[in-house]
Amino acid sequence: MKKGGRHILPPWKRPYQWIWLALALGFSLYLIDTMPPGKGTGNTEAPARRSADAAHSSPSAQDSPSGKKQATEKSPLRHGRGAKKPTPSTLWDKIVVRIPVIGKLLMMVAIAALIGSVAEARRWHMIFGFLLSRFSRMMRLPPIVGIAMPTALYSNTAANSMLVSSHAEGKISHSSLIAGGMANSYLSYLSHSLRVMYPVIGAIGIPGALYFGGQFTTGFLFILCVLLWNRRKTVKQDTNSKHEDNSNGYEPALSWSATFQKSVQRVFILLFRMLLLSVPLMIFVEWLMKKGAFDFWEEYVPDWINRIFPPELMGIVAAQMGGLIQAAAVAANLRDHGVITNAQIILAMLVANAIGNPFRAMRRNLPSALGIFPAKEAVTIVAGMQLSRIVGALLLIFITVLFIHYTHP
Repeated sequence: MKKGGRHILPPWKRPYQWIWLALALGFSLYLIDTMPPGKGTGNTEAPARRSADAAHSSPSAQDSPSGKKQATEKSPLRHGRGAKKPTPSTLWDKIVVRIPVIGKLLMMVAIAALIGSVAEARRWHMIFGFLLSRFSRMMRLPPIVGIAMPTALYSNTAANSMLVSSHAEGKISHSSLIAGGMANSYLSYLSHSLRVMYPVIGAIGIPGALYFGGQFTTGFLFILCVLLWNRRKTVKQDTNSKHEDNSNGYEPALSWSATFQKSVQRVFILLFRMLLLSVPLMIFVEWLMKKGAFDFWEEYVPDWINRIFPPELMGIVAAQMGGLIQAAAVAANLRDHGVITNAQIILAMLVANAIGNPFRAMRRNLPSALGIFPAKEAVTIVAGMQLSRIVGALLLIFITVLFIHYTHP
């Protein structure tokens, strides 16, 4: 694989990666062997405890004989799928119990990643280039902006360099530079998110699709508002004029043989990294919860917050600081044990996104923008995009909280 003009060896061809893998798997085996029984995700005692607390907090439910009978019948520890299972005694038994969960996770992620890699290699997402060019004319954007927008799907740096050069030559206005820069930032974010979206959806399904769908929708609405603002400020230009430099700056689609080879290699790289990071992390979060690391949340946080945002979600938030795929792996493991719901997975991922976005902007987006745009325009574009993402995340969090409040007893 190539990155930044350099040939990058896959992880299995680097000896120290095998050392890290051995350490990661050894650490995972230690956690599995020392996993405390009976608390947290192992037998769904945490949800049962919250349900029992809710029942005891209601006087009518506590005094009513029918309420006591119903609470007993609905207890996941006594009947149904949530009944307590025999605790595995040996290390091998504990490993066997987790093989179906980890195997299903790796298989679904591999299938989704293969589909996403093929779509990227064949440049299927570049079909939006034609739609974007027509959309830019409708928004009265200069022709160079219409050329730069599809380019941002492949290279945000190349797209923004086109805008800066045209602005320096007086071909586009200041407002068009900012609007085009924000549009390029959104399209670059969209293109890069597609690489992660497929594995995440493969791991957690509907919550992943709704998470990315919400992010893409709120981002598009913001960009639409920016372009409409620019359209009102821009004097109608001759958008039918030809632009001599029509190179879009992105590579053509790979052949099917090259696509298959590249896609398979990417899938194996992803699975290797999941064994290195995601699997140990999901087991570590489960181990922490069974050790009671997050019990303070239930003790000091009000009950209504604890019902909407239980302590188990903190493991997802922490895992997402290391990447969405790691968070999806942790969420899939917790959901498989019946500890959290799909809506709570979305809430945790949105909270982590709102927390991590400003740090990512300061670490990557702002330095990159300062290297291309003038300082004032760079700060305006980065601050505007980050503000839109934070507002969008908070709006989605509010909607998700309302949904959980009215649907989760």
